[in-house]
Amino acid sequence: MQIDIRLIPFYEKPFIELFPGTAGMLHQVGRPELAERDVSLYDLIDDVADIHEDPNVVENIRSRLGVHVERLVSLKAQAREHLLARRLNELDQVLYLIEDAFEDLEEVLA
Repeated sequence: MQIDIRLIPFYEKPFIELFPGTAGMLHQVGRPELAERDVSLYDLIDDVADIHEDPNVVENIRSRLGVHVERLVSLKAQAREHLLARRLNELDQVLYLIEDAFEDLEEVLA
């Protein structure tokens, strides 16, 4: 027997409609597949962090990601700890904080 806990994205609207600024940024940096496949915000954090660190990405985008990336990476680490420990209530709370952090990032990218 195995217990399987997965994070599956659930959006009431397509990701592109909910986060148009983030989707636009993903298109600008040549990663449109991330916006088009409705990736989970949890999984998207690593990609956003990679974009922030990529020297080939224009400084304007990298600077706007700035402090948001640090917060997102920290929140993902917290979520991962809760996930591994199967603390699902705490995980749920951190996932909402991740969504809030992406909404803050969206304001900067829009």
